[in-house]
Amino acid sequence: MNMETRLSAKGQVVIPKDVRERMGLSVGEAFDVVERENEVILRRKNGRRATPATQAVADAVREIRSFYRYEGPPLSLEAIDKAVELAMAKKFRRKFGFK
Repeated sequence: MNMETRLSAKGQVVIPKDVRERMGLSVGEAFDVVERENEVILRRKNGRRATPATQAVADAVREIRSFYRYEGPPLSLEAIDKAVELAMAKKFRRKFGFK
């Protein structure tokens, strides 16, 4: 599959989101840059490839995102952590009969 990207003024290249998800690439990933006649190849350090489990998780996240859309303002990690904490406390109380 061929996709197009462009070189920024700072020399940065964006790897398309679909490719990042399929390959399980994450922030801070290290690459070797291989230069050939008319090519520049990015090769993962240590030759690590996405595992079937990583691919399954990426596919599941993509599917879930297609069903649920959050249209509100961006949330901080602290707000998300607090919401998860409250939901788990509520579930725990219900499951074990605590008030």
